Amino acid sequence: MEPQRDADAASSRTGVSPLDLARVIERVSRRFLDHMRLELTKLGVDDISPSQVMVLLTIGQGEIAVRDLLDRGHYVGSNASYNLKQLVESGYLERGASPRDRRLARISLSLKGQMLCERLRLLDDSSPFSQNLDFNAEADLQTTYDTLRKLEQWWSDSLRFGGVLLASCMSYSYIAPDLVSSLI
Repeated sequence: MEPQRDADAASSRTGVSPLDLARVIERVSRRFLDHMRLELTKLGVDDISPSQVMVLLTIGQGEIAVRDLLDRGHYVGSNASYNLKQLVESGYLERGASPRDRRLARISLSLKGQMLCERLRLLDDSSPFSQNLDFNAEADLQTTYDTLRKLEQWWSDSLRFGGVLLASCMSYSYIAPDLVSSLI
C-alpha cells in the first residue's frame, strides 16, 4: 500500500484497535513491573524479581498444581520452571508432590512468600493511587478491569476456536444483532 493510502486509512479509522490496546497493555505491564521493582527496593528486598512477585501473587493462598499455575498466569514452560526453582531456592515457595499422583508437583507460598505478599498489599492499600486522592479511580479501575477481562476472553476464544464461532455469529447478525454485538 502506498504511504498516502496508509495515512488515509489510518486517519479514516476511528476508535481504538485491538493492536492499539495490546501495545498499551504491554507498556502498562512494563511500567507496573518497574513500579514493583521500586516497591521491592523500598522494602529492602533484593532476592526476587518483579516477575517472580507476580508468580507469588498468582499462586495466592493455599496450594496449587504447577500446571494450574501455568494456565492461570499464562507463563511459558521453561521460564516458569526457572522462576519456580529460584523461588523455592530463595525460600518464597514450598514445593511438594501431589498426594494422588506423585509425578504432579504442587506449590504453595512459604511463610516468607506470604509475608512479602502481605507487605506489598499493605503498600498498595496505602498508596495515593489506591486512596483515590485526585480522582474517582475506583469506577475507572473497575471499568478497565471488566474491559480487559472481556478482551482476554475474546482473545482466548479466538485462540481456542480459531475465530470460527465469531465469524459464524457475524453471518447471523441480522437475526440477533444484540447477541452478536455483545460478542464483539
